[in-house]
Amino acid sequence: MIPVAAFAVTATAASAFNTDMLEQIDIDLFDTQISALEEAHELKEAGAQRDEVKAILEAADIDRETMREIRTAVHEVRDETREAVRTAVAANDYDAFVAAAPERLLAAVESEADFVVFVEMQELRGAGDKEGAVELMEELGLEKPEHKGGRHGQHGGDREGKGPRA
Repeated sequence: MIPVAAFAVTATAASAFNTDMLEQIDIDLFDTQISALEEAHELKEAGAQRDEVKAILEAADIDRETMREIRTAVHEVRDETREAVRTAVAANDYDAFVAAAPERLLAAVESEADFVVFVEMQELRGAGDKEGAVELMEELGLEKPEHKGGRHGQHGGDREGKGPRA
């Protein structure tokens, strides 16, 4: 049995875990662990209690070290994705954007015309025109993520002009 303190990291990692990431990260996991991670993520998204999430992970032999490896791999993939999206936007390269952007962003930026609006939104953000950027976000159907105290002190949104979180 894994000590309760170890699950402080584990339970919060389950909430940050995105099931699409399993295909992108390079971590050896058993099928039962993958299923447990998916179930834990769904439960966390549905508002389940931490103890319930911990029990799912514990039953699949997912320990603190495994969760650290997963979190590190997920952060690496997200950072690479963000950088690829930023590069595509800076180059005004729609095809590169489509290749790099995660599904949830592509759901809002569905066409080359939407991409033009998205690039303009990023330019407004970079110039400090947050109100103008928010108007374009709304036009695209993008919602500003709720503040959740993420990795950089905020979840989503602009971090010192670094562009969108992808």
